Amino acid sequence: MATAGARPMGVGGGYPAVIEVAQAPDGSFQWTNLNIAAGREVGRGLLRPAPFPALTSGFAAAGWGTDSRRVYYTNTDGAVMELKTDGSGWGYQNFTSSLGVPVARWNSPLTTGGMRSGTMMVYYVDEGGGLIVLKFMKSEGGWHSDIAGYIPKVPATSPLAALQNGRGRFVYFFNKNGHVIEVEGFGKPPRRITDLTNFAHLPAPSPLSGLAATGWDNDRRRIYYADTDDNLIEMVGYGDEHGWSWKNLAGWGISRLEDGSPLAVASTDGGVKGVALFDRESEPLWANWDGGWSTQVIYTTRRGARPVVAANSSVACAASADRVPWVSFVAEDNHLALWRGPESDWRWWDLTAELKLPAAARVATQGPLALVHTQGGPRVYYLTDEPEF
Repeated sequence: MATAGARPMGVGGGYPAVIEVAQAPDGSFQWTNLNIAAGREVGRGLLRPAPFPALTSGFAAAGWGTDSRRVYYTNTDGAVMELKTDGSGWGYQNFTSSLGVPVARWNSPLTTGGMRSGTMMVYYVDEGGGLIVLKFMKSEGGWHSDIAGYIPKVPATSPLAALQNGRGRFVYFFNKNGHVIEVEGFGKPPRRITDLTNFAHLPAPSPLSGLAATGWDNDRRRIYYADTDDNLIEMVGYGDEHGWSWKNLAGWGISRLEDGSPLAVASTDGGVKGVALFDRESEPLWANWDGGWSTQVIYTTRRGARPVVAANSSVACAASADRVPWVSFVAEDNHLALWRGPESDWRWWDLTAELKLPAAARVATQGPLALVHTQGGPRVYYLTDEPEF
């Protein structure tokens, strides 16, 4: 465990915190309280922690390169926060105060399409249901914001998903009629807003459906959600020339989801690696893509014990540069779990038991959990309300 070298101010008893669990070069894992690690010294031997997260916060993370990581959440006042490191030391930024953007709606989702060619976007929803866009451009030296009043309002029940590819940046949500909306671009109009449900004649989503997106190459896009029968739906976008298509992956052998299920998608430079989800028995599954779809079940032991996920668990996944998938979730004993595929060479970690981690906060379904993979290895992020220094 790593902590800052000064005594934290205003910390006593229970408080919420962002925890990172990271794999070390020797293959072991260590954990860090990021609110303490990113704190700022305000006097001799005194540290002001980074603002504490709201337990109803949206949550997102991005990782790239040798070991650059960014984590996004809202603090207890609704301000949108960034925790950041490029491999040595953590810092933080308050976007609401530095950019003057609105506070986030209670339980607003947060999403990012990650860093690509020195550009990254972060999306959230304000108290009026407006989509707020934060954009980082290395070439322009920092962050900019966009409050786009002409975009349809994002309902309180809708998740957000985002991607980047060579064409640009995209964000997705369900509108008040349950249609999948795609927003492309940033800044002044023209910005493209497409009702993909009308355009591609999509089936209606489950009211509890998660939403996941990934993109690659010049204009490849994949979007995933659950329909009203809890089948996993895949939307495939090939750009303006070839348009959109979709398929019901139940016909490809993918199990039905549990009540819409949280969803997470992992991709590599060459495309989709797979989708992590929960089935109707509350068991975690890896829907693997390798020229065709197949389901890989997630076990805790070689003897075949299958974990059951906590009722409030989210799911997160990522793929390494060598296309190995990693999946994380919270098990029914409130332990943080990590699985590495593929099925022929999988490994399993009960990170809470192995590292004596602070307990995962019991938050809303599809609540805060994120996973990224850099050259340094996998990094898992979660919220706790029982931290240690």
